[in-house]
Amino acid sequence: MPRVSVIIPSYNCARYLGRAIDSASEQTYKDFEIVLVDDGSTDDTKDVAMQYGQKVTYLYQQNQGLSAARNQGISKASGELLAYLDADDMWYPEKLERQVAFLDAHPECGIVHSEMSIIDEQDEILHVRFYEETQRSVPQGYCLQQLLLRCHIQPVTVVERRDSFDLVGGFDKRILVAQDYLHWIMIAAEGQAVGYLAEPLGKYRWRTGSLIGNRPRLLEDYVRICDILLHDNPIAARHGEECADILRARSYKVQRELAYLDRIEGRNESAKRRLASLIKKRPSQFELYVDLLKAYLPASLFSTVTQVEKR
Repeated sequence: MPRVSVIIPSYNCARYLGRAIDSASEQTYKDFEIVLVDDGSTDDTKDVAMQYGQKVTYLYQQNQGLSAARNQGISKASGELLAYLDADDMWYPEKLERQVAFLDAHPECGIVHSEMSIIDEQDEILHVRFYEETQRSVPQGYCLQQLLLRCHIQPVTVVERRDSFDLVGGFDKRILVAQDYLHWIMIAAEGQAVGYLAEPLGKYRWRTGSLIGNRPRLLEDYVRICDILLHDNPIAARHGEECADILRARSYKVQRELAYLDRIEGRNESAKRRLASLIKKRPSQFELYVDLLKAYLPASLFSTVTQVEKR
C-alpha cells in the first residue's frame, strides 16, 4: 500500500495534464500512487491519462466541481498522506521527499505547505519565490486567526494527513473556487498546526480563464466561508468572540468590494441590493450611504466625479 496518494482533479485540462503527471512521476520520493479524477471533461483528458497505464488510477464522474472531484479521488485513495496537484500545475522533484520528512518530524502538523513558483501558460517562470518576492505573510504554526484574515496556502504546495482530512469532513461542495481555503481553516480550528517549508516545491500556473482569476466569484466564496464559520459551524463557540469579529469584519469588507465591482461594471441594481443589505446590518456606517448614493449615479457622471476627485 503506497504511503502517499497524489490527488489530481481535472476538468478540460488535457493541454497541461501530461506535464502535471510527469512532475509527480519524477519525484525523488517513490512510495506514492496517482489518482486522477476526470470531472466530466469534454477534451482529451481520458486519452492523456490512458497513456500512463497502471501508473495512474483514472476515475470519471459527471461534472460536479473541484470539491467533489477531490473528495472522490480521496475516497478511492489508500495513502495515509494526501498530496494535491491540480491538472494545470506542476511540482519540483523533491516536493514529496521534503514534505513527508517534515510531517514525520512534526506530528503536531495536520498539513505542510511551502513557498511556490508562478508559471505562465508556456511553463515560463514568472516568480521563483512568490511569497518572498511579493512580501506575503505565510501562515504557519497555530495560525487560526491569521488564516481567517487571508489565505496564502495553495493546494499545489500541500501535503495533508489523511486523518486530518477525515477529521474535518473533506472539501465543502458549496464553495466553488476557494474550497481549499475553508478546508485549511477547518484544520486549524481543530487545533492542528500548519507546517511550512520556505523553499519552492510547487509551480502554480497563472492562465487566462481560470476560476481563481474571476474575482467576483472568489469574493462570493469568501462571503460564503464567513457565513459558514459564523453560522453553520460557529467558530466563536470554540475559539472566542475575537475570531467571530475577524470574520464579521472581513465579510463586511468583501461585500462592500463586491458592491463596488457591481457598480463599476454597470450592475447598479445588484450593487444597490448588496448595499441595502449591509445598511440593514450596519445602519451607522456612513460610508455605506455614500456608496449607495454612487450606485444611483449614471456611470458617465460617476466617472466624471471620480476624475475630479483624483485631481
